[in-house]
Amino acid sequence: MLRIPISVLRGAPTASFSTVVPEFKDPIADQAEALVARKPSEVKKGRVQSWRAPIYTAPHQHVFEQTPDFSFKDGRTVHVTSQKQLNYKLDQIRLAKKMVSLLKETDDVETVYKRERETRERRDAEKLARRPIAKGIQNID
Repeated sequence: MLRIPISVLRGAPTASFSTVVPEFKDPIADQAEALVARKPSEVKKGRVQSWRAPIYTAPHQHVFEQTPDFSFKDGRTVHVTSQKQLNYKLDQIRLAKKMVSLLKETDDVETVYKRERETRERRDAEKLARRPIAKGIQNID
């Protein structure tokens, strides 16, 4: 039989029966603390609310990055000099391809609409041809 000395039990009577409880972390309180304790942000000149994300910023195009396409007369193109210029050209190509595909979709929709309109008109003409003609509508000349 296991003997526990009484001196051990007298020091902490509930120590033999208690378990170690981890410290409780309240996520709502942590979130509120994160909102209150603001991190220092970069100082901006003028009347700017630095704690908010900007709603809209106008696009700034550098002169040497967005230049006209100076290509040679014999068809050679000027080399791309920056990553921004390359991204701009690739974006323009992507937009052109998208516009062509959307125009093709528009043409397809127009042909379908034209075909449906013709069938509807033909159906209406057949309906009118099958109806009997009312008396007294025609004049005798």
